[in-house]
Amino acid sequence: MISIRIHRFDTVSSTNDVALQMARAGEPEGTVVLARSQSAGRGRRGRTWLDEPGTCVLMSAMLRPDLPPDRFPELSFVASLSVAEYLRRAFAFEPALKWPNDVLIRERKAAGVLVETTGGFGAKSLPKHSCGAVVAGIGLNVNQTRFPPEIADSATSVAIETGSPQDVDAAALSLAEALFANYEAYLARGFEEILSRWRKYMWGAGRQASVETEGRVLQGIILGVDCSGALLLHDSSGEAHVIRAADSLTIRLSTLDF
Repeated sequence: MISIRIHRFDTVSSTNDVALQMARAGEPEGTVVLARSQSAGRGRRGRTWLDEPGTCVLMSAMLRPDLPPDRFPELSFVASLSVAEYLRRAFAFEPALKWPNDVLIRERKAAGVLVETTGGFGAKSLPKHSCGAVVAGIGLNVNQTRFPPEIADSATSVAIETGSPQDVDAAALSLAEALFANYEAYLARGFEEILSRWRKYMWGAGRQASVETEGRVLQGIILGVDCSGALLLHDSSGEAHVIRAADSLTIRLSTLDF
């Protein structure tokens, strides 16, 4: 069992930045960085993560799997599944997972995941794995009830959905425990089991969507994800697209039968 070692900070640029620095200095797997606020929090593809100090879980967990780099994206599914299962277990929510890494409650974003890597361990006493370290960053809106205008209609929090404030520290600890439990299950049993559980929460399957990727927009019906976690989209011409990365994913109001 992996021992969880928590490091708490008031304000950091981002918890991923701090965790990556610690990884390079040789901190062990199980290290968790928590902060009350981030001055430069970020999401995927350079987007900004906005938080109100003390109201959100801002967490980065250090993983040191012995995996080839092309399997790193699998850890985003491990992390986002952990958030969804925690929200369902702790609050009886019915969360949904928007590919590839957003966690929704009633169609609004409550959490996001950002996985980043660093090459070397930095400590000669530690074994040398090919990937060095992987840092899984999780941001969960717990007690935040006000959001900037640009995301006010698309964001939510645990407090908004339950109608009462929650213990942010307790949520962070429970999330860390859930993440490492799923990570250990992933290492022991493989990605297929994690992906099977992730699919049960998938948002948008069977619905018409617009996906912006590599400078173009694809439209079609979401079929699901393949065995590697890539998004499967079936367009009106009958062509099936396998999408491994995207700038945005938007579900459209109407549905089509192709």
